Amino acid sequence: MSGLPFDKRDLEILSKECKNLNIFPIDLQRYLHASSDNPIVKPLIRLVNEGYEYLSIMGDEEIKQLVMTLPSGIRMQVEFDNFTNFKDEEYLKRVALYHLVHILSISDNSFEKIIKNDPQKNIVLTTYPELESKLDKDGLLTIDDDFTLYDCGIIYKNHVLHYHQFLRRGYTANPNFDFLGRFLSYYHNTNKINTFRIAIDMQRIMPKEYWEHLIECDAWFGPNFDPNTLDDKYSVGITVKKRIKPSIFDLTNILDRTEFLWTYKDDIKTFEIEEISDSVYKFDRLHINRYIHAERNIQEKQLQHFDGAVKVYTHEYEKRLDSQLPNEYRAPIKIKLFRIDGNIDTNKWIDLISHFFKGNEMILEYFDPDGFEAQFGQRIREYKKLSLERIPLKD
Repeated sequence: MSGLPFDKRDLEILSKECKNLNIFPIDLQRYLHASSDNPIVKPLIRLVNEGYEYLSIMGDEEIKQLVMTLPSGIRMQVEFDNFTNFKDEEYLKRVALYHLVHILSISDNSFEKIIKNDPQKNIVLTTYPELESKLDKDGLLTIDDDFTLYDCGIIYKNHVLHYHQFLRRGYTANPNFDFLGRFLSYYHNTNKINTFRIAIDMQRIMPKEYWEHLIECDAWFGPNFDPNTLDDKYSVGITVKKRIKPSIFDLTNILDRTEFLWTYKDDIKTFEIEEISDSVYKFDRLHINRYIHAERNIQEKQLQHFDGAVKVYTHEYEKRLDSQLPNEYRAPIKIKLFRIDGNIDTNKWIDLISHFFKGNEMILEYFDPDGFEAQFGQRIREYKKLSLERIPLKD
């Protein structure tokens, strides 16, 4: 068997909704336990369960061959060894999920479909036929007061219009915020004397309530730390905390975000933290990110290993900014700073982590959100309000 014969209708639904909500296939794992109100959840779960049913009747060698057909960046999520149980439900569902990720990634990157721009799939004009009068002969949307512009999309009535695929970084990632931010700033400053038009993606559209939800959660996604799940092998995944900008903390330590990742294998839960410095925060042209690695034996119920390091990025740091654990762009240099092995007290472990990441408020936000709010919440909001009132928008 060369691949899993997923239901084509569910695949089309999932692909469509992922595009509408700007959800990338590699991020699907975190939606398996999301609210069923999200339109991608039900087709995603159906497809993963369907894939599991197929895999459960396959032989070990067939499963191995299927895993080996995945690209290396995806395959690393389901790599096997001599101890892998190919009848384990959790493992087979992960294989099904990442095979699904692979299929959707190929579909997302079909540039022939983008260029063809099938008018039969023009969901924007189907939803708002009046917009046709605002399109010029090249298909560009004429911007006027009917629209509210943001660098991540255009609000029109009850929906968000996405910018064209070729206005995305690398044509596949998030919008080119550097360009779009400047474009929008120039529009707001000169729209009385200049006419502005821009290309939008006619084949995807986002209900405004989902965009508002994403904006509210833009500073983070994923669960906060819960000591009750330390020994739960199913409590894994990534949490990302973004620094709320403008930030009072940027005065001493300019960071973009902090990534927290839990993984599990062979009774060991592994925990990683990497703080991601802002592109402007450099030391002799180097980007230096602090990093933590820890291991917990869930059978023994103890933290058995804990080390800290810095990752040094000498070039192409934008690749790290555009990626995240566990599929991050790897730093060419990693310098270990400390290591503890044995039976490590959980409270002392958290205390050491917090002080290792001195000047990084996102660590407290992850481990103790109530304490974070009590200590910093009001100060952050007041500083942001004051900064927005005093600092003019930049081109």
